[in-house]
Amino acid sequence: AVSCVVNTTLVLVATTARLTKEEAQRVAIMGHDGIARAIRPAHTLFDGDTVFVMATGEVEAPVQLVGTLGVVGVAEAIRSGVREADSLGGVPASCDILNL
Repeated sequence: AVSCVVNTTLVLVATTARLTKEEAQRVAIMGHDGIARAIRPAHTLFDGDTVFVMATGEVEAPVQLVGTLGVVGVAEAIRSGVREADSLGGVPASCDILNL
């Protein structure tokens, strides 16, 4: 029997950098690496993980730097959300399981 869990992670990477449409797409693609660093398994056939990018265009910044910082930020935001979550509807949160 195949067991599949259906979950979706929605991510927004917001930056003050000036990005073209193509650069924003590159940052979004890189943002998926942040999901993969924090969630296992990631990018299965059963999830709808999506990364959106919003750029205000206030400062010049290398797209590689924006994307790399986005990866780190996405992974840490997911980890932080898991650590800070409360149990809901009888489903225990990580702090309940790990006695944090």
